[in-house]
Amino acid sequence: MAQFDVYRNPGSRTSKQAPYLVEVQGRFVESLATCVVIPLVEKRYFTGATVLNPVIPVNGAEYYLSTAEITAVLRSILGQAVATALPYRSEIIAAIDRLLL
Repeated sequence: MAQFDVYRNPGSRTSKQAPYLVEVQGRFVESLATCVVIPLVEKRYFTGATVLNPVIPVNGAEYYLSTAEITAVLRSILGQAVATALPYRSEIIAAIDRLLL
């Protein structure tokens, strides 16, 4: 598991609208049983704001990063990474900064 890895959303209630989760937690806290993630929401379910909700492509489709829904999940439920959002690192960090500042 690495920062900015993308995982399938295992949540049965939320995976239709937000099929993926981006891990945003840094490596210095890898020993925790949980990790911090942000959902990637299908564009048809969401109206994004440019800085707070950058568009992140995964497997040929575009999703909004739903930064305000940042949460922690158990690492054990995530499975294998299916993609990486590392090329969008700057946009993701800017979105988190916008949320918290």
